[in-house]
Amino acid sequence: MKSLVSSAAPLRIQFYDLDPMNIVWHGNYARFFEIGRSALLDKIGYNYRAMEASGFAWPVIDMHVRYYRSLELGQDLEIETGITEWENRLKFSYVIKSKVTGKRMTTGHTVHVALDMQSKEMKWETPPVLREKLAPYLP
Repeated sequence: MKSLVSSAAPLRIQFYDLDPMNIVWHGNYARFFEIGRSALLDKIGYNYRAMEASGFAWPVIDMHVRYYRSLELGQDLEIETGITEWENRLKFSYVIKSKVTGKRMTTGHTVHVALDMQSKEMKWETPPVLREKLAPYLP
């Protein structure tokens, strides 16, 4: 699916990312996706501070990861992140690529739903504040 808006963020694999087999532990991919998502949210002017100020949080309600190649110590990567759905829910798609070879290493997506911070009620529609942030990218 084509992204409404996208961004890229650098990632370098560190020692603390590794498991006893000297490859990246699978649990770290959620953090890598967060790095990409944060870069994209900064780009559209709706980072976590702006979300808080708007009265909404966007918890992850679903996450999918597809591993193509192992990530190893010192590897320089790029996390390409795009918003592929934004009505009723927010879906981010991710591609982690090698900066050296350009090969796709991992893909995935996360799905988020707006949560009213005051009532703690999930809103199954996009709040006006996010629509405003995405307006410049709409066709």
